[in-house]
Amino acid sequence: MNELHLVRGVYDDPPPPSKEVAAAARDRMLSQDDTARPRPRRTWRMPIGLVAAATAAAVVAGMALTTDDPARPRTGVEAAPPALSPRGMMLAAASQAELQPQGRYWYTHQRTAYAALALGRTGGYVVEERDEYFSWTGRTRGDGESFYGRTFAGKPQTRADADAWRAAGSPSSWTVRSSGVTRTLRTKSGAWEVDDPSENGGGTFAIAGVGLFSYQELQELPTDPEELRKLLCEGSVRLASGRTGAPRHCDGPKDVLDRVFYVLMDTPVPPKVRAGLMRLITDYPGVRQLGTVTDPLGRTAVALAAPFKSADGRGTIQNEVFFDQRTGKVLGNRDVQLKPGPDSEKWQVPGRMLDYWMVVDSGWDDARPDLPD
Repeated sequence: MNELHLVRGVYDDPPPPSKEVAAAARDRMLSQDDTARPRPRRTWRMPIGLVAAATAAAVVAGMALTTDDPARPRTGVEAAPPALSPRGMMLAAASQAELQPQGRYWYTHQRTAYAALALGRTGGYVVEERDEYFSWTGRTRGDGESFYGRTFAGKPQTRADADAWRAAGSPSSWTVRSSGVTRTLRTKSGAWEVDDPSENGGGTFAIAGVGLFSYQELQELPTDPEELRKLLCEGSVRLASGRTGAPRHCDGPKDVLDRVFYVLMDTPVPPKVRAGLMRLITDYPGVRQLGTVTDPLGRTAVALAAPFKSADGRGTIQNEVFFDQRTGKVLGNRDVQLKPGPDSEKWQVPGRMLDYWMVVDSGWDDARPDLPD
């Protein structure tokens, strides 16, 4: 089990790391160095190293009666379900999360993006530096586990950026600079690469910023929202062999929202635990309910948001987390600039999306999951 996942969500988000910084961070984690340090973003630039629930249930039951009962007389006009408030949408999604099935293999397919300014003679517009990940882990030790990553095709971020890109001749690559390192982005995806596969692995799962758990220990986690908050934000990180690491802490609503997101994205906690986590953040003080939105991948979602002041001078940023109301699955998160700070770049204007971490797909399967195309 790669303990790098345990520190994600504990600290403030830094800018995207360079290859060298990410490689060093991964080496330190694999050596089980417990010294507290800023949380690294996991990117492939490292070495190929949540009306109430009863209302929602009534709506579902009504739909079943309407569509599945052949003896029910047809009136010609079907009553539309009452519109849900933003809070009701989230609670309905939480109810659906309680119904998610389980299986033998947990998998997750994720995509990340970081906005950057294209430099040089044909630059001056914003592009997205994107990466893609796929991993699976068996429920029982010996079922195996594997992690894959690749660079995903970069693209201009907005319509105006795309217009500027075409005006510059539609170059197939861009030069960008962040974390003090200059890199080249391309419009074509790279090949999948595998990182430390293990035929004998599986059976151990990481809750980011909390610790390592067996499948059975996950089944015994609390489902009450307040007990789940204590699990995420109090005590110390559990490492391998009974050791403990950095203290668990959540500094405000953004940290709680962020921590719950990473649990739901990466860890196969049981359905009732997932629903409890979603109820926790739906009613958490300082977390806003946005209602229906469109996520960065173009999917219809319900969302929660929490603003925060960046620790590195980038101003006030809003963290948003997306859920599929129909299934209760987490769809991803993004950071949006609200108010620039003294160290913001000129292009980091209000409304600009700075980065995202999206879940393309995740869940359980009874057979070993196939690598996406």
